[in-house]
Formats: sequence, structure tokens, C-alpha cells
Amino acid sequence: MKTRSQALNDLLEYNQSIDWITTALKKFPWDSDTIYAVLTRTHIITVLQRYLDETLCEHQVETWANAVEGRDDIAWEKGYEELLQETIHQLANPLLTLSLTQNAAKKIMNVLLSDARMYSASII
Repeated sequence: MKTRSQALNDLLEYNQSIDWITTALKKFPWDSDTIYAVLTRTHIITVLQRYLDETLCEHQVETWANAVEGRDDIAWEKGYEELLQETIHQLANPLLTLSLTQNAAKKIMNVLLSDARMYSASII
């Protein structure tokens, strides 16, 4: 059986199916006072690159972002907290924010690759 840290890292790296990962995470309480994993810009860039490479579809990116969003046991890369939170929110809620397209994915990746520490909807 995987530990909570292992399951969360599988989620962040998206190296298993989301169904498998969420089933593994259901074994642990939702609320947590402990951080078990850290989401970085690289995690999001990797998922978006897989979308651009057409190994993931829009729905899979949305499902992944929904699985990440709002977790107490995942921290955000230091110095990029707001940018990462807004990016995950945008990817998890395309009907409320912006539909994911190839162009949008490239723009998001460019923002994440830059040294931008603040999110700006006008960039994307």
C-alpha cells in the first residue's frame, strides 16, 4: 500500500490514472495539518506539455487540476504560491475561467517558465 506522500507525488506527477490515484488517496483523511507534497511550476508545465503532445486531453488536465485544488496536504512552491493557486484554479474550472486550448497552454507555460511570481489574467 502506498503512503500518503507517495500517492500525492503520483498525483502531482500524474504518473498513474487519476481514478487510481484518487482511490489511493481516499484511504487518508481529506483534512491535514501536515504537508506531504509540494506542487511546483514544473508539475504544471509537465502536465501542460503532455496536453500539447496530445497524450492528455482537456478533460484529463481539468480532472488532474481538480484533484490537486483545495488539498490541505499539498503545499505550493515557495515564492510562487499565488501564481500556482490561480493556475490550478483556472485549469480546474474552465467553464468559469478559460477553456484550455493549445494556445492557452503555451501562454500558461510561458508565464510559469518566466520569473513571474504574481498571476495576471491578462497574460493568459
